[in-house]
Amino acid sequence: MEILFEHPWFIVINKPSDLLTQAVESIDSVQTKVVEYLRQSSPSSTTPFVGIPHRLDRVTTGVLVVARNQRSLRRLSEQFATRKVLKKYHAVIDLPLAFASQLDTENALTCVDYLRKIPNESRGEICQLSDSGAREARLTIRFIRRTTQLQQDSPLGLVEIELETGRMHQIRLQLAHRQAPIVGDTLYGSTKTLEQGEFRQAPIALHARSLVFYHPQTAERLEFTADYPPSWNQFS
Repeated sequence: MEILFEHPWFIVINKPSDLLTQAVESIDSVQTKVVEYLRQSSPSSTTPFVGIPHRLDRVTTGVLVVARNQRSLRRLSEQFATRKVLKKYHAVIDLPLAFASQLDTENALTCVDYLRKIPNESRGEICQLSDSGAREARLTIRFIRRTTQLQQDSPLGLVEIELETGRMHQIRLQLAHRQAPIVGDTLYGSTKTLEQGEFRQAPIALHARSLVFYHPQTAERLEFTADYPPSWNQFS
């Protein structure tokens, strides 16, 4: 787990794939790993405080900020709740012609849908506004470049997504709804593999590329960017 920045009030990491953000103490997660890291850095008889103001899916990689005290957690959580945090994701997607024709490098495409969680399942679905549990989901997509997956030589696209709302599996659902699933996201229709190996959930090509927020102690504007994981080296 790469540490991007460390401060007495918070830590910024580059989250690897196949790792929960938060879980009970007996299960590996960002939270338990940061606690372990802080214990090793400054041995103490008390358990270090680690607060989670936002989350990334197990299958998603990238920038994550973790609070180190209650005041920091409260101030960071307020920023996320009031949408003062700028979150940008990069994804490698199938690029059907109908969808590709709507994208360009200069202008962002705004996508608005309604989503809901499927009862008793760890997935969501696109629905109508009138459906029970429907919540508006809004994001913008900007095309970066065409690419291919080397072992399959299939046409793909690298895109940047900026979230305006934060719904369960929002990016994954809204892209899949446009026949442009994220590479590796078999839950929502991808037929391609991102990475071989043994995983509780196979990684997908969705990466929290950058995060802009305000320092919880000084209010300074901060921006952090996370490198792509090694599995993205296969895209040319």
